[in-house]
This record gives sequence, structure tokens and C-alpha cells, in this order.
Amino acid sequence: MLILSADVGEGHAAAARSLARQIQDSGQRAEVTVIDGLAAMGRLLQPVVEDGYRVQLKFLPWTYTIVYWLLEHVAPVRWIARRLLCLFGSRPLARTIAAHDPDVVVSTYPAVTVVLARLRRHGTIDCPTVATITDLTGLFFWAQPGIDMHLVMYGESMSLVERIAGEGSARLVRPLISAEFSKPRCPLATRRALGLPEAGRVVVVSGGGWGVGDITGAMRGLMSLPEISSVVCVSGRNEQLRERLERDFRDEPSVRVYGFTDQMPELLAAADVLVHSTGGVTCLEASAAGTPVVSYGLPVGHARLNTQAMADLGLLRLANDVRELRKQVQASFPEATRAASISQPVAPPERAPAAALVLDPPRRVSPIPAWRLRLTGIATSLVLFLAFGTWLMSTDEVAALAVKTFHMQPLAHVATRAPDVGMIVRVPSSAEPLVADELAARDIHLSFASQDHVPSATTIAAVHADGDELVPSIPTAGTLLHWVHARGSLRAQAHAFGLRHRGFYFLQPSGGMTMGQIVLAHTTGAKPVSGALRVNARDGRLHRPARAGDVVVVTADGSEASVRGLERIVSAVEAGGLEVVSLDSLTHSSAGFAGASSADDIA
Repeated sequence: MLILSADVGEGHAAAARSLARQIQDSGQRAEVTVIDGLAAMGRLLQPVVEDGYRVQLKFLPWTYTIVYWLLEHVAPVRWIARRLLCLFGSRPLARTIAAHDPDVVVSTYPAVTVVLARLRRHGTIDCPTVATITDLTGLFFWAQPGIDMHLVMYGESMSLVERIAGEGSARLVRPLISAEFSKPRCPLATRRALGLPEAGRVVVVSGGGWGVGDITGAMRGLMSLPEISSVVCVSGRNEQLRERLERDFRDEPSVRVYGFTDQMPELLAAADVLVHSTGGVTCLEASAAGTPVVSYGLPVGHARLNTQAMADLGLLRLANDVRELRKQVQASFPEATRAASISQPVAPPERAPAAALVLDPPRRVSPIPAWRLRLTGIATSLVLFLAFGTWLMSTDEVAALAVKTFHMQPLAHVATRAPDVGMIVRVPSSAEPLVADELAARDIHLSFASQDHVPSATTIAAVHADGDELVPSIPTAGTLLHWVHARGSLRAQAHAFGLRHRGFYFLQPSGGMTMGQIVLAHTTGAKPVSGALRVNARDGRLHRPARAGDVVVVTADGSEASVRGLERIVSAVEAGGLEVVSLDSLTHSSAGFAGASSADDIA
């Protein structure tokens, strides 16, 4: 029998020790080995999970609440967490299990359970797998389809476990706690043995194995209650907390401070109430001892969820602040003094002993066939490849690399000796004839690029009749897959405008092109134009004086105001001694074809 535990709080280790003791005391021939499952999952996961969790609870408990909420409610986050655990922990854990060659493997910690279940489902380990569940709710990691049997401590959890892991996957068992908690004890004799006051009320304050939560606040709040004769604090393995409490309360004779102790059965028997912060295995121990529980001090993550569910079932009382803590503790005091008679631990309902089930576990899990695993791997790789490819083709983050690869430097400036400026007006196709007529009346002829789709034959004929040129364009990015239409759109526009099939210019979007647009445009042999100046017609001005050879791109909406603004822009160019011409006229006047200037002139 190989039991995988974890040093994440004391509850998981306590469950492992209790199960090992039950198996050893069962009289069956069984060799039990208990190891740290997180340590077996590799050097990376152990410090990340253990130290990260410890730091969160100690310094930034609110961050753990956020992380836990995401894991519980956001399926992709939960999937990623499982994948990361399996990615880094599967091989080391499989090697460790193979080295022990067990007949049964038991996990008492959820993160280990996740990886163990995957190994079982994938056929890496062939022996039955068992997982213990000591929490009441929030079982998305505790219960796994790859686990043959789940040992459940709360009957209310049975349906949830089987909903997650499958019908017949859960068994209700006696709590995995030491039998010492169930022994009848005389509270008076126990108090004498512990050196506690025989009269008055005794309250034990515990922060679990790590000593977390508002322990100091709880102790100060309880000391103000006159009926309490002694407050006992158990700081667990938190030595800094123990030293601080001993220093802060050294002048308080009613306060006793313990570190990690094996006297918890006696302390609970002597106490009238347990104040606990984490709602873990200690609550099961208190229930077995018949000691009322008040939860206070760590309302974060699974502790909040678990203790709220326990409070709803009447298994404990919940306090959100010190005032509520005092009130709930007073309400929990038994009517008669516990020291007056032998304490009678609560008799647990008839349940199967965990050891008997673990010694003969079912083989419920059928490993996934190898062909399905390979097919899933191929399908996953294909999906990831398609997703990455879609992102790559839809983004402009790597467009500069594509431009250099395909030698598609956008045209912004033409080296020419003529005092010409090429102008492209980007305007809705329905407004192109109107704008062309207005400019032709002033003997201005330039290039037009549609903002939407291929203009109608009537529009194309009207623009050509005014002596103007039509230039294909790629629309601004829309949907994720907008780039797939780049090739078809350019070819359709070139055909409609009467351009040769290869070597024509097209106007690129103002924000640049995506990788997919660049690649598909390259297959048509088209050349992009960015423009040295890009302005809006409504502004009616240039951001800098135009120079001979510049390509100026003007965006207009076809309104009267935009036409007037366009005319002002043309007048500004002409005022500089330059002439506005179409893109075709500018490139034919150049000293060399598509003579783009230095990078300073490239938009």
C-alpha cells in the first residue's frame, strides 16, 4: 500500500497517518508506505504549491480567494491548472510509484489526486487508485474520473463526488482521524492533567497545522468573556506565531500556548468550545470528541466555502468578526459544565472502516485505449496549430517580418523629377462619382479607393469618364478571419477596374496589414501602398507640407463638408508648387519603377 500525502496543512498528513494506522491494526498482511506525494511530483511543483499556498494564506489571503474562485467557476482556468500539474508531475510521480510497485495507491491531497487519476486513466499505472476526501464541498480537484474509489467523510458529499467521478465511485467511511478522539474522557481529570482550571469555561483556539488566521484577534476577543477561565491556543507548526503569542500574552495567566502537539484529543476533551480557522480535519476530530466548533479567522478560498456549507448543515457555528465570535462561543457552551461528568463523544453513524475498503478496492476505471490517446494527441496538436496559425495570420505583430520576407515594402514615396504628388481618396463607392465630378470641374484627376466593396459597373464607368483612376484596397480589419478574403477581394477589384492580373498597386489599411493579408496579397503579385501622408478630409489640412513624389492618402465620407475639405487639401498641395496626380501617373513619372524612398518616408 502506497499512501501519497502532502505537507500542505496538517489535515492531509493526519488522514494519511490515520489510514496507515488502521491498515496496520486491521490484522491483514499489508505493508504500508507513506510518502510526500508533492515531493514525488518533482522539485518544481512542491515549492510552488506548498510555499505559494503558505505565502498566500500568511500575507495575501485575498489572492487565494481569487485563485480559488477562478478554479471553481472558470472551466478553462481549471483545465489549465490540471494540465500544468500533469505536465510537470506525471513522469516523476509515475517513476516513484513504479519504484515502490504497490498493489494499491492512495492519495490524500487533491493536487496529487489529479495527477494520479491521469496516470490511471492513461494506463501508466495498472493498480487500483483511491483518494480520500475530507472536505464537504468544493471537490473539483478532490474527485476525479480516473480514481477507482473515493473515501468520503461527509454523506452530503456523496452525490457531488459521483456526479464528477461517475456512479459508484464514492464510499462513505469513518473519518480518518485517530481513535484517541473517540475515547470517553473525564474533562475534570483531563484539565488537571493539562494544568488547566477546573472551574469556568475552556476554549481552544486553533489555526490548523500551519497556524493561520486571526489567532491573536480571537484570543483577545475571548479573554473579555467573564465565564472563560482559560484560552488555549494551538499554533501548529508556525513557530513564529507561537513565539509571538508567548511574548504578547506572557502576563496573562489564563492563556496557554501550544505549538504542534499530539495532545489534541486531551485538549478537545477538556474544552467547552473549539475555535478553528480552516475547517479541515480538526473539525472532524472535534466532532468525534463531542466538542462544539466555531469557525473564525480565515474566510478565504475553500475554507470559506467549506465552513459555510458546514454551518448550513448545523455542523458548526460561523463567526465573521470578533463580536460574532464572542456571541457564537457563548451560544456553544453546553448547559451543564463538562467537567461535571465523563464526556461522551458523539457516536458516529454506522460506516465502513476505510482500511477494509482500501485493502480490497474495486477496479472501476478502464484505461483509455492507446489509439484514443494518440488520436487525442494528434487532434490537440492540430487544434493548437490551427489556433496559433489563425492568430498569426490575423495579427500585425509579426507583419514586419512578412514584409521583409516577401519584399513587400509599402509604397509611400516615389523618386521623381516631376513636381507631382500622387493622391488616393478613400471614399464610399456610392460617393465616388460625385467626388470625381466635383474635382474634374477643377481639372483635378487623382485615384479613388473604395471603403467597402467592389463598385458597380456604373460607378466605375463614371469615375473613368472623369479621367480618374480606381485603385484596389484591403478593408480595415473586422472579424478574426477577415484576412482570408484579401486575395479574392484584390483579384475581383483588379478585374473590375481593368488592371493587369499582376503588378498592380493596392491601398493597405491605415493600421497596416496582418500577416495573412500580406501573404495572400503577395500571391496576387500586388504591391501595397501606405502613403507618406494619411489625412482625413474633414480636417482640410496636411500635417506637414507635401513633397514631390509623396503619396497622400485622404479619407472622405462623401459628405459636402468632406468634399470641401478635400479641395482645401488639394489647394494646399498646389500652393507648394506641386501638382496632384493619380497614383498611376506618379509611378510612371518616376526615375525607377516603384522607387520607394528611405525608411523615413515610409509610413
